[in-house]
Amino acid sequence: IVGDYMNNRKGFTLVELLAVVVILLAISVIAIPSISAGIERTKAKTNERKKEVLASYGEIYFSEHPSNTNKCVNISTLKDNGYLSDEEATDAYEKPFTGSVKYSSSKYVYQDTEC
Repeated sequence: IVGDYMNNRKGFTLVELLAVVVILLAISVIAIPSISAGIERTKAKTNERKKEVLASYGEIYFSEHPSNTNKCVNISTLKDNGYLSDEEATDAYEKPFTGSVKYSSSKYVYQDTEC
């Protein structure tokens, strides 16, 4: 009778369930920081690409406004004149770019400070 009872058992013991929980926690402790770091790297790369796009819009602005002799234009000016949308003027962290585009060393570059 005891042998039949032991053979018909269904389910998991508390120890087995705890072992699974511990394994899942260990995996999450390893995976979550790695995923977070990957997201952060992606946002940083996205911001670099967006800054390159801002510099391109600055170049377009200067080609259409040759009278701007200091070769520096604020991002707010590009936005106000319709060169940039709200999305393009916002970084990967959803904060607005507040710098400027300047002609420097024979190319247009974004800088974090205004003109």
